[in-house]
Amino acid sequence: MKKTGSWLALASLFLVTKSPAVSLDDIQFWIGSGTNRAALVVEWSAPESPGFTTVPPPVADKSLVWGYRFNGTATGTEMLMAIIAAEPRLYVVADLTWGTYVEGIGYSLDGSGATGLADAASTNLFTNNFLTDFTVDIDASSSLKPGDLYWGGYWGPNWEIWTEAGDAGGFPNSPDRGADSYWTPDDPANPFTGVHGQWQFATVGLDSLPLTNGSWIGFSVAAGEYESASTAPYNAHKHAPAAPDASLTALVKNMTGGFQGGQWQSKFLSCSNWLYTLERSADLQTWNAVGAGVAGTGTNLIATDPAPPADKSFYRVSAARP
Repeated sequence: MKKTGSWLALASLFLVTKSPAVSLDDIQFWIGSGTNRAALVVEWSAPESPGFTTVPPPVADKSLVWGYRFNGTATGTEMLMAIIAAEPRLYVVADLTWGTYVEGIGYSLDGSGATGLADAASTNLFTNNFLTDFTVDIDASSSLKPGDLYWGGYWGPNWEIWTEAGDAGGFPNSPDRGADSYWTPDDPANPFTGVHGQWQFATVGLDSLPLTNGSWIGFSVAAGEYESASTAPYNAHKHAPAAPDASLTALVKNMTGGFQGGQWQSKFLSCSNWLYTLERSADLQTWNAVGAGVAGTGTNLIATDPAPPADKSFYRVSAARP
């Protein structure tokens, strides 16, 4: 009897449901190489107090995660830049004048990638998912693709940065912000440092955030515009990212497989700007490509083995940058 199996490379076989914690092993998008692992979590949500901004609220509340492998030590900036370079669906606006200050983050839910931002006066386009010399007003700009997740802010609600408690790594699971809606400042009268469950508010920028094995960096939209009063949402209502959904950033989604007319076919949802290859193995150790790679389109693809072996075989779909 012929036996077959379906396996995914660069994406876990099983989708991960949203839970209080996501482990490093649950993450389905990884970039880099090395023995150390760190993760980036980004949560898009609408601010509570939209002062000094006309940016449309994100189309949905979503918390996503990406993984980063490295040797030795690295920084938050190095992880972010590596992920941007590899992930065509994620795009960032940053001011590099005094280090890497992230002002805008977007994600293409349809997988087609970044285009640009526009305010009432001008339009700026992204280059390789990154925008630094921008002329648009970040507090009045919207994505050229209204279906994308996007938020940007400087004077209005901006992006806040969080790290795992202690900022020393060692977290195999995503930090849990707990049941409280907001953070706990160390000094309520001067709310500049504090924690939200296992998340710690970062008091330095990405360039100064060191990574080691088990480090987590999180971005969340501030509750409101900057106000000096300790009871203002910007200070009192800080909130770390929610537990991420690891399945949304997978490169291979909704994969199914089976025989069609004596051929093995695998059907899956692809992402644009990635090359997909069906691979086959007899022992789950050695894998060989079956046919040429197929360019992802953001839609369903079918990869076929026209001559599957008579004995058992296992299949997986790998995704790589062209």
